[in-house]
Amino acid sequence: MIEEELRATFARHGELAPPAGPLRAAIDAIAARRRRRRTAVRTTGAALAVLAVVGIPVLGRGLVPTPAPVEQVAEAPSPPGRPDGALNFLLLGVEGQDQDNARADSVLIVHVPRDRSRAYLVSVPRDLGADIPGHGVRKLSESFLLGSARPSGGADLPGGARLTAKTVTGLTGLTFDGTAVLTFDGLRQLTDAVGGVELCLPAAVQSLHTRRVFPAGCQQFDGAAAIDLLRQRYGLPVGAHDRDRNAQRFATALASKMTSTEVLTNPVRLSKILQAVGDGLVTDTGKSSLAGLLPTLVQVAGAKPVGIGWDFDNAPTDSSGRLALDRAAADDLFAALRGDTLTAWVGAHPDRVTR
Repeated sequence: MIEEELRATFARHGELAPPAGPLRAAIDAIAARRRRRRTAVRTTGAALAVLAVVGIPVLGRGLVPTPAPVEQVAEAPSPPGRPDGALNFLLLGVEGQDQDNARADSVLIVHVPRDRSRAYLVSVPRDLGADIPGHGVRKLSESFLLGSARPSGGADLPGGARLTAKTVTGLTGLTFDGTAVLTFDGLRQLTDAVGGVELCLPAAVQSLHTRRVFPAGCQQFDGAAAIDLLRQRYGLPVGAHDRDRNAQRFATALASKMTSTEVLTNPVRLSKILQAVGDGLVTDTGKSSLAGLLPTLVQVAGAKPVGIGWDFDNAPTDSSGRLALDRAAADDLFAALRGDTLTAWVGAHPDRVTR
């Protein structure tokens, strides 16, 4: 009886029901948006994982702290046109966040060629004599210290990054598409957040600070061990230049770990990793945007970075310990960076590639 009454009621009011076609289309559209959102989260996470390692900046403008969750970044409005030329970024490794010790211990140019084949990591010696705008010729590492100083104490990391970028631009003729600052504390947290990395050393390194010996060969590094290694330069055959090469090896190992399937397919873990770094990473996207950079960065993430160092066996220094740059050799490399011919340059200078 009840069933018959229900059928009669539906029959009388059937014309009031909305058409099934538009309703089904609306449901399908919602499902499609959710699929696109999940894809955006995975893609964003992949790019951010690479960027946090090689220093390509993506979150916000004006060198702002990085801890925005992956899900928030994935909601970026409309993607602008993607950049189609070569890209150059500047990554600065800073030992401390206090005004007295905020020096750029590592200065790394990250070059992404137009063909997006891989990323090139070019170390610039921290003790290099350079003309710092407004301060004259001093060690390159001092540009960050001078730019980050502020009367209230502490270090202005964005200010240090801006002055260092201007100094490196004057030295190389390169203009940068973005800059990033990663403190040693941020690097330690990042390394621990991914579960450590495997790093292969060509020769044993003994720590001046902890007396720990890192043997030659491949071994596992947690955050504390990584920082201990990266601070070492005394006792190495070519001092700070060997330290730069170890930094390139570490960046490559960390990039490999972060772009592994285990990390890329887990956006929740990626978000937690970036949150763990906190204010130990500050970035500036320059004129680019995350949405425009994403396709490029995900493509580059699949290839192992190539590290490029210097040959400074008998490099001259002045009374202040500033390193004199071999202009002929340097200009050749800088021209290859500016002209996006670094792949050919590496083929002609295999001895400058970090193994």
